Amino acid sequence: MLVVLRLRLLGVLLAIGMAGLSVASLAQDKETVLKNRQETMKEQGKDVGAVKAFLDGKGDLAQAKTGAANLTQTTKKIPDLFPPGTGGPNPTGDYVAKPAIWSDWNKFLEAQKTAAAKADALLVAVNSGDKAAIEAAFNDLGKNGCGACHTTFREKIEK
Repeated sequence: MLVVLRLRLLGVLLAIGMAGLSVASLAQDKETVLKNRQETMKEQGKDVGAVKAFLDGKGDLAQAKTGAANLTQTTKKIPDLFPPGTGGPNPTGDYVAKPAIWSDWNKFLEAQKTAAAKADALLVAVNSGDKAAIEAAFNDLGKNGCGACHTTFREKIEK
């Protein structure tokens, strides 16, 4: 009987220990997800900036092409940047992902697909070298791609 009690106690202690490790692992994973999410968004900002610099006559077409090509890839990764349970502010504390991302996941995916399509259109325009087409696609991506998603699913943290 004493042996059985000891084994049960050992089992309970092991379960508690494993749960503690799981919580610590989840917290670490969430921090990594938030960091990767912010890094990707900053990368997208730089890529958008490369296209904007070309439009403003402060950058070259090659950099704009690289930026637009990168945007087509990073916009496709967006759903992977928001796994369930990773709400909360970005590491710099500027923005927080709204809970609507997960409560209305299909709407979030539609916004991501729209942004990806707008990024693809921007790349076509940039590859054409036609500044008027680039500017139209750039504005469309900003308003109806990135901007639409950010308006619905991101909130600025007031400090």
